[in-house]
Amino acid sequence: MLTSREPVLFPESALRKTARLICVLATYGPEFMVDRVYSSIFESSRSQDASNVHIALLMEGFPLNLLSENKRSIAKQRLVTEYYNFLERFEDKSPGESDSAIYGAPVFALCAALRSLQVSLSDTDMKTLKFLNAVIHKHETSSDDVTKDNCRRLLGELLGIICNMKHLYSCDGMEEVILGLQKLFISRPALSDSQLFLCKPNLAYFMSGLGHVELADSDDSPKSSAAWELYHMLLRERHWAFVHLAISAFGYFAAHTSCNQLWRFVPHDAALSFDLQWGKEADEERFMSELKALLEKEMACPAMQATPDQLAMLVKEGQLLNASVQNNVKHDPESIVSDMMDVDDEKQPNKKRKFPDGICKGVELLQSGLRIMVDGLAQWQQNPLDSTEVHEKFLTHFSRLEDVISHLVSLADSG
Repeated sequence: MLTSREPVLFPESALRKTARLICVLATYGPEFMVDRVYSSIFESSRSQDASNVHIALLMEGFPLNLLSENKRSIAKQRLVTEYYNFLERFEDKSPGESDSAIYGAPVFALCAALRSLQVSLSDTDMKTLKFLNAVIHKHETSSDDVTKDNCRRLLGELLGIICNMKHLYSCDGMEEVILGLQKLFISRPALSDSQLFLCKPNLAYFMSGLGHVELADSDDSPKSSAAWELYHMLLRERHWAFVHLAISAFGYFAAHTSCNQLWRFVPHDAALSFDLQWGKEADEERFMSELKALLEKEMACPAMQATPDQLAMLVKEGQLLNASVQNNVKHDPESIVSDMMDVDDEKQPNKKRKFPDGICKGVELLQSGLRIMVDGLAQWQQNPLDSTEVHEKFLTHFSRLEDVISHLVSLADSG
């Protein structure tokens, strides 16, 4: 289970399923369990095989945020250190096939960890953006399939890292990243391969963050033009999952951007512009209607967070309820059981269950057929020329059929 990189990348693999179970136990178990699991798995070994397990746990949402303060600090430091060590070795070591661990494991680890852990890369923000540009360049210039495959995986994870760290959007190197993505996905489609669609989910998340980037409403801005073209590509996708990701990303972007001419980001042939029945006639009003519905839905369902006073009141009510139950059980446990049994008895139906008319009619037809077959058997027994062996086999099957029909009749009568 640990000797291949493939199980780490497939959610339904045995490794990922096992990691999922461990994460559930660590999240909802006793407080000490998270530290204990982290120490026994993450700190016990740093081999390539162990790296597979680490990545699987992080991808399944290992609760790093529930670690004790000391362990959490160690985990952050380890993630960042291994990430930057990999970045520095990227140009020296070709991204070829790895024997057991997935190539770029520190990048996968950081991307997964950012879902539950706040990690600061503010001291060297430019390294991440420069690394992303280097990965794009390596993918474009390499003719080796393994190298291109590894670059695609790294590209998707790096886009995931950036979209989880909003402050990176304000860095000077962001324009070069946007232009590089535009060149990779749009300007050179003949040199791009069909596997790039695997990067599009994280590309959609990345594009939503462009709402935090200053984009000019002008044709003279290469950065703005690249952003328009990338959104055109995403919004044209017709797969239902991509449609949802693209409209969600554009909805977030529209709600946060300072751009006034949002129509520039929407192609005339956006997937949501077409009629649902035939998918042939595009209408921009239809797209805007879908976008409006999405924004209204998000506004109507804000993230609710309880105040400390509300949480304290809820805890107090829970404690009172628990004390009341414990008091009743302590004084008269038999009455609790009796009450539960009474409730169960009340739920039993007071009338017989009625079978559908079709079942009753079918049973009647079976009875009629059985009577006809009995008459036929009487005539058959009077014919001495027929085979005795066939006659005996038929009687055996008929007897079983008779028993089955009699059971069905009794069930229908009881209903």
